[in-house]
Amino acid sequence: MNAFVHFRSAARFAAVVPLCATLASLGCAVRQMPGNYVVGNLEGTAANSSGPEGVSARARVHALWAERVPDGAGSELCIGAGDLLEITVFHWPEMSGLKARVSGAGMVSLPLLGDIAAAGLTERELQDRIAARLREGLVKNPNVNVFVTERTSQQVSITGAVSRPGLVPLTRDRRTLADVISEAGGLSQEAGGKILFYPARGSGRCAQESPVRVASLATPVDITPLEIDLNDQYEPPHENPLALPAIGGDAITVNRGQFLVDGWVASPGAIGISPGMTALSALTAAGGALYPAALSRVVLVRAERGGTKQRIAIDLNAVQKGEQKDVTLQAGDIIQVPPSPIRMLPYGVFWIITNVVRVGAGVSLTAL
Repeated sequence: MNAFVHFRSAARFAAVVPLCATLASLGCAVRQMPGNYVVGNLEGTAANSSGPEGVSARARVHALWAERVPDGAGSELCIGAGDLLEITVFHWPEMSGLKARVSGAGMVSLPLLGDIAAAGLTERELQDRIAARLREGLVKNPNVNVFVTERTSQQVSITGAVSRPGLVPLTRDRRTLADVISEAGGLSQEAGGKILFYPARGSGRCAQESPVRVASLATPVDITPLEIDLNDQYEPPHENPLALPAIGGDAITVNRGQFLVDGWVASPGAIGISPGMTALSALTAAGGALYPAALSRVVLVRAERGGTKQRIAIDLNAVQKGEQKDVTLQAGDIIQVPPSPIRMLPYGVFWIITNVVRVGAGVSLTAL
């Protein structure tokens, strides 16, 4: 009876081995595939100019340019609540370099003149208004100069993968989206290739409205972001959204980038990039290499401008020994870890023993 049982188990094992070997080979073939579906998703999420989303995005950019720069020249910044002004009336010591802050109601209080509405005006318009009040029995021909030394009413929020996220005040020399990003320390190393821009409603031009309304910091923001691809080409070039004049209430979010690890690693897939991350640390982040991995033949695929791909060969064995310099990763990189043909055979035997034999023995004992 025992001999018959052993013979039946051996027969089952002999019948299962070819099938399992075939499945293992298919699994190896799948592992060796570079994961084209992942690459396609990575590159296909951006709205290109030929698709409806790309056309819509470009139309919004064009509309913002037409709204914020209607005559081809940028408008002056408006004075708003919280701004600190420096006001000088020449030949009047009481108002020489006078510092005055605009109140929440949009008013500025000056000696002998009282409260003057300032919110919603440009510096030149406020100069003319102060001069007109001075001519009412105080100064015959006043020479007035107004300068905003601290602008808190016109601020842009910037978050995400920048060095110094927060609120960035606008100035005469710092008006565009690119200027705001630069003032925030620029893109950090973990930044991806896309920026989400939430434009505030309005043109940003000074308007004769209620001072409280103009001075309000709670500017309505378009809840649908405009996705800016840093690698995209814009026609005409001067309509690049990064050169768009920013207005108070705009919000910018720089997305954090990812890289992909594909092949013979424990946990292949997309991984968030961190500052200073290299190919060797990416292998660790992916759970480490499996036994068949050929670490001496790792390939890094990097997208370049124009849609071309650069393939960088990396010998991680040499990197671990200090014989080769490691490669710093960029957002969108793809690391491919191929198998070693020499290691595939013992790995296949190991896989069969640990999976097929164990399952087959369990089935045989259960049948008994």
